[in-house]
Amino acid sequence: MKRRCCAPAAPGRRGGSAGSSLLEVVAGAAVAAIVGAAAVPPLAAQRDEIHAAGAARHMASLVRLARAESLRRGVHAALAFQPSGQDYRFAIFADGNYDGVRTADIGAGIDRQVSSWARIGDQFPRAAFGIVPGVPDPDSGTRLTGSPVKLGGSNLLSFGPDGGATSGTLYLRGPAGQQYAVRILGATGRSRLMRFDFGEERWEDP
Repeated sequence: MKRRCCAPAAPGRRGGSAGSSLLEVVAGAAVAAIVGAAAVPPLAAQRDEIHAAGAARHMASLVRLARAESLRRGVHAALAFQPSGQDYRFAIFADGNYDGVRTADIGAGIDRQVSSWARIGDQFPRAAFGIVPGVPDPDSGTRLTGSPVKLGGSNLLSFGPDGGATSGTLYLRGPAGQQYAVRILGATGRSRLMRFDFGEERWEDP
């Protein structure tokens, strides 16, 4: 006579812990959804900050590259800016006839184009040149208005072979209203990257 190894489970009861009820699965999915939703805002804010900081550092590196190009070639070099939709496009040009980089010479093909035209948003989505309303000027403290490319009314940030440069500031804003600035000192051609702290209401090093 064969012996049965085990008795069947009673109707309506689970055999040990072999499975999970539908109620437990639904509850677990709900908890996971709540936790995931709570994590979305911090992750999105972190991503936006990364894009804003990356865009500002990229522009600061291009400013240094234009200065290095001038020193290397022994002629003037400039970052040229042109409005492009809601943003600006930019490229580096080198003086071709020893009279400095000029808009007319760029148009005539006399001043040589060193880098291709690009926009900040090409590499850093939703970041762009811009001024967040209410942000003050780093020096005067007055509210900034107008163009975010402030180069004394010019669209050229020019560097000379002696190390000097056009003085001015390039303002960039992030997708969630972050504010950065790249400042250029005319006497030395050196640049400085700054970030506006909205909590402290002041400009600081990033």
